[in-house]
Order: sequence, then C-alpha cells, then structure tokens
Amino acid sequence: MGNSNGIMNESPIPLYYQIYVDLKNKLLINKLVDENGKLPAEKELAESYKVSRVTMRQAIAELEKDGLIVRYRGRGSFLKSQPNPILHKLGLPGQAGRVRIDKSPEIVELSHFDTTYEYIGRALNYEGDIFFIKRIFRVDGNPVAINRIWIPAVFTPELDKKGLCVEGSLSKTLKEVYHLKIDRRENVIEAVRPSVSDVELLKITYDTLILQITSKSFLKDNVPYEYSVTSWIGDAIRLEVDVEDIEHGITFLK
Repeated sequence: MGNSNGIMNESPIPLYYQIYVDLKNKLLINKLVDENGKLPAEKELAESYKVSRVTMRQAIAELEKDGLIVRYRGRGSFLKSQPNPILHKLGLPGQAGRVRIDKSPEIVELSHFDTTYEYIGRALNYEGDIFFIKRIFRVDGNPVAINRIWIPAVFTPELDKKGLCVEGSLSKTLKEVYHLKIDRRENVIEAVRPSVSDVELLKITYDTLILQITSKSFLKDNVPYEYSVTSWIGDAIRLEVDVEDIEHGITFLK
C-alpha cells in the first residue's frame, strides 16, 4: 500500500530514497517551504509520510548531500538560494559555458601510460603513450561530475611533470604551454548507470541516473587530440546546445 505522498511500502526501493525523490521534486517546483525558504520540521515531515524520524533523517541527508538544502542546528532546514540544475553550454573551452561550477576542479589522477586503449586509439587515430586525467567538478564543494580525459603524449610532452600549470586549467595549459587550440568538438550524450568509481566519487547510489557526455576535440587541421568522458549526476545538470543550419541560414537554441 502507498500513502498520500505516493510512497510505496512494498516497493524494493528503500523508503528513505522514495521520500528523498518526492521531497526533491517538490523543492524544485518551489513547494514545501515557507516564505523564508524553511522546510517543515523533521517530526512534521515524518508524520506526513508515516515513517520514523530515522527514515526521514536519511531522506533529508540526501537533500543536503545534493546541495539543495542547508541545515542549521536549532533552526531547521532551509532551501538553498539556487536549487535549480546547473546550466552547461556544450561549446568550446573558454566559452562561458558552465554556471555555478567551483573553480579549479579537483585533480584525482594525472598519469602517463605506455599504451592506448584500443577504442580510444581508434577515436584519436593514434597508437602510443598517452596521458590520462581524472577530475571532479563541484558546486559549493559538492561533487556533480567526473571528467576523464585522454591526450596523446605526442601533443603534450611531460604533462605529468608540468601538470595543469596555468591557473589549474587544462584548456589554458594546452593553449599557452603546448600551443594547442581547439577548433571543433564532437559530443555524444547518453543516459547511463553509474560505475563503481562514479558511485564512490560522486557520493551517489547505484540507481542514480548519469548523463554521460563523450567528446572528441580537434585541432584546426582536423587532427583529433583529446578524448574525454564526463559523467554528470543526471538531475544536477541542464544542457544548452546551439544548433546552426548553415545551408538554410537557420539558428536555434536547444
């Protein structure tokens, strides 16, 4: 049986997670909070959903982890001022594309490998040693995406020693140190389930939907030089894509 909030007790999905999803949906359409942005008390919410306070506390903790609310001891839980998904413009590096992303993504790994994965080698038309970079994008300190990048070592000698030495930025390092300037980028977008690594680094559950963007970047002479996979928490991002029909002179925003 379910209750008035649509929570199904017999569902295999944990109660706290069902409540978390329902609360999140209400918060994103500006329901549930009062004029000061305050959520109802934990006890009141637990009674409304007919669950224990322990279960409700778990659901509220998930909202806090997502960066939707902030909790103050003795005052309660409040909606953050910008709970909407991140706007990400699928453009070229250097364009004002990401909104609200913390500066200087955390570099989890920067490694040099002697061989290239076969599928990446095909995508880059390259065989040989390669650099791998793994980064975490955050908003207000909370992880929202994992960015994995492969760059042939022939383009970026000693990248593992120099690091992202220009303001911690990959695009600026490639441009200013290695004189590599992106001319165009191909993107493939798909919805996937998170990997074990995604769950651990993004602090999510296995049933969280991931929006995965696989990109291939090219130099002006149409030479591919970078392959990347960015895994975004699905409900944390909204993509904006500019599409231009050159033949018919039509430009629109999707």
